[in-house]
Amino acid sequence: MKTSLPLVEEVQRDDAYQAPRQYSDRESRANYEASEPCYELGLWLQALRSFFNTRNHPLLDSEQSAVLTRDWTDELVIARQATLRISQLALRLVHLDYSGPAGVVEELAQKESTRSGAVDEGRVDIQESLVDLAESVGDISAICKSLLEAPRVGFNAWAAVGKIFWRELDRSEIARGIERAAYHNAGSNLPGRLFELGLSRYLPKESSGDVFAVVSDMARMLERLRLIAGYLQRDQPLKQTLPLFCLVCEEARVLLEFISGRVLLFQGLENTVYDTLDGMSYAITMELRKVFARELVGLASLRQSPIIYARVENAHGLLRDCLQQSVVSVAQLLDPDLDAAKLFDTFQTRLEQSLILRKDLWTLLQLIKRAEQERDRHPISPLLKRLNTFKDGSLRYLMYKDWEASERFMEEVAAARGAVEVTPVLHRFSAYIETLLGQVNMRSVLLDHPFDEATAEIS
Repeated sequence: MKTSLPLVEEVQRDDAYQAPRQYSDRESRANYEASEPCYELGLWLQALRSFFNTRNHPLLDSEQSAVLTRDWTDELVIARQATLRISQLALRLVHLDYSGPAGVVEELAQKESTRSGAVDEGRVDIQESLVDLAESVGDISAICKSLLEAPRVGFNAWAAVGKIFWRELDRSEIARGIERAAYHNAGSNLPGRLFELGLSRYLPKESSGDVFAVVSDMARMLERLRLIAGYLQRDQPLKQTLPLFCLVCEEARVLLEFISGRVLLFQGLENTVYDTLDGMSYAITMELRKVFARELVGLASLRQSPIIYARVENAHGLLRDCLQQSVVSVAQLLDPDLDAAKLFDTFQTRLEQSLILRKDLWTLLQLIKRAEQERDRHPISPLLKRLNTFKDGSLRYLMYKDWEASERFMEEVAAARGAVEVTPVLHRFSAYIETLLGQVNMRSVLLDHPFDEATAEIS
C-alpha cells in the first residue's frame, strides 16, 4: 500500500509557481462555495487515501509499534462511512447542472470530450465515469460491511481494503481529476489582503514562489478544517472527521519538510523571514503533537458524545488558530501594523469573544477571592449573581470541554451552606478559574493584546 500523498508528489513546486487567486469580493467566494459538492468529493477521496496510511493516525508510540496486532474495527467503521459519503457525493454530481459556477466537473468533461473527439457526448461520458466511481467505492463499502461482521478486524484485512481503495482511485481518471482540482482549489483561496501587500515585491525573486507556496499550503489545510467546523456546527457524527484530520496531518508533515528542506536553506533569505518561518514551523510542530499525541488519541473507540465533541473541537481549534496565526505572521512581515481581522473574518470574532471571556474570568476570580477572604462580612449572593450572568453569557466562549467542570463548580457554590462548606469550594473554584484564565491568555488571537491587571476594574 502506498504511504505518501500522491498529489503532493505530482504537484511539484518549481520556478514556474503561480500565485494563487484571491477571493476578496463576495462574488468570487460565492462561486467557490458553489462548487462545494465537487470539492468535498475530492477532499474525501484524499482524506480516505490518507486514512489508510497508518502513519497518519493519532496513535501513541506504544500503539504504533503494535499496529500489526491491534484491532482495526473502529477505524474500518469510519472508513465505511467515508465510502458511503463518497458514493453519495459522486451520484449527486451526476445530477448537477454543470453550466453554473461549479465548473470543475464541466471542465473535466470537456477534457474527456476532447480526448474522445465526441464533444456532444462529453457529458454522458462524465456521468458514466461518476457512476462507475460511485459503484466501485460502493463495492468497497460492501467489503467493509462484511469484514465488520467478524469479531475483530486485523491489520491485514485493514491494509487490503486500503490497497483496493487506492487501486480503484488510481484507475479512475475522473477520481484523479477531482482530487487534483480539489487540491488546487483549496490551496488557491488566499485572503485578498495578501495580494494587496504584494508578497513577491518584498522577497527575493528566487524565494517568493516558495514562500507563497507555504502560505498556499496553510490555506489548503484551513479549508480542510473548514469542513470539520461544519460538522461541529451541525452536530454531525464527529468520528467521521478523523480521516480529514489524518489528511491535515499528512499535508502539514509535507509542508514542514518543505520548509526545513528547501525554504530555510535559501542563501538570500533575510533574517526576519528566516526567523518567522522557522518559528512558524516550530509552532505547527508543537500543535500537531498536541492534537495527534493527545486530543485525537483513541477517538475512534470513544463512545461518549460529550467527550468526542470536546476532543474534536479542541483539536480543530488548536490547528485552525495555529495556521491562521502563521499566515498572519507571514503577512506582518510585509506590513507590521496589519490587523489580522483583515485576513480572516473569524479572527475578529474570536478576538472579541476572547477579550470578553478574559475580562469576565478575571472579574470572577476577584469576586471569588473576595468572597473567600471576607465571607463573614459579605454575603455570597453578589458572586452567585455574577456566576449566573457568566453562565448565560461568556461561558460559551470557553472550549466545550471546560463547560461541564465550570457548571459543576457553580452548582457546588450555590449548594454550599455556611462558611464551613463554602470555603473549600471557593478555594478550589479560585484555582480552577485561575487555570482557565491562564489558558485563555495563551490564545493566539490575544498575543498582541496583553492583559493589564493593574488597570483592570471589576465590572
